[in-house]
Amino acid sequence: MMTTLSLLFGLLLLLLGGDSIVKASSGLAQRFKLSPFATGMFLVAFGTSIPELAVNTRAYFTGSQSLALGNAVGSNIVNFGLTLGVAALVAPLTIRWRALSPLLLCLMAATIATIALGYDGVLSRVEGIVFLVAFVAVLAFAMARSRSESPEVKQELAEYESTSAELGRNALRFAIGVVALYYGAFYVVKHAPVLGQALGMTPLLTGLLIVAIGTALPEVVTAAIAARRGQGDIVAGHVVGSSLFNL
Repeated sequence: MMTTLSLLFGLLLLLLGGDSIVKASSGLAQRFKLSPFATGMFLVAFGTSIPELAVNTRAYFTGSQSLALGNAVGSNIVNFGLTLGVAALVAPLTIRWRALSPLLLCLMAATIATIALGYDGVLSRVEGIVFLVAFVAVLAFAMARSRSESPEVKQELAEYESTSAELGRNALRFAIGVVALYYGAFYVVKHAPVLGQALGMTPLLTGLLIVAIGTALPEVVTAAIAARRGQGDIVAGHVVGSSLFNL
């Protein structure tokens, strides 16, 4: 019971920490007069993967690489199978964000590359560097491609997570987010394998199921709300961008 409660507490901290970081980033971007559209696009596409990154970083430094890999791959399965599925059930998704089509092709290529490079049972540091370089290239491409988006899409993304630009408040949000993510990742990485082992799961399967679904559930709710509001671009951006970020 205590293991389950501790895991749920860790997931809650990850949710609060990720949300705090996203709001702080949006507020600081407004404070320093960065492009609202570029900021919104980045936060929509990649902001929701911050909890997964925190868990995977903690898992790596504690020797739980299998948990990290399971979480990364499992999160992508959850993104398309659960998040996108629930959102489409709530309301039909109208997608006008044209840059998502080539990004989806990049995601397919990255998925195939993950399978091919991992065929020998190992993803090496060199292969990790290749993935990071590819991610920077994809990010640069998305920023360049999105300049030609329609005014409606630009407005929708610019308004995403619009918040107070007060410097002190956002610095506090950022600090709280970092602390919450640190301890959230600590509790999840410590207790998820224990719960998984009790259920007869390997660390890889624990990451694929328990951690991936647990960290994604708040995003499922957010996607359902966005779908009901007619924000199909937000939903699709979350799914495709988050999956690219995970890989």
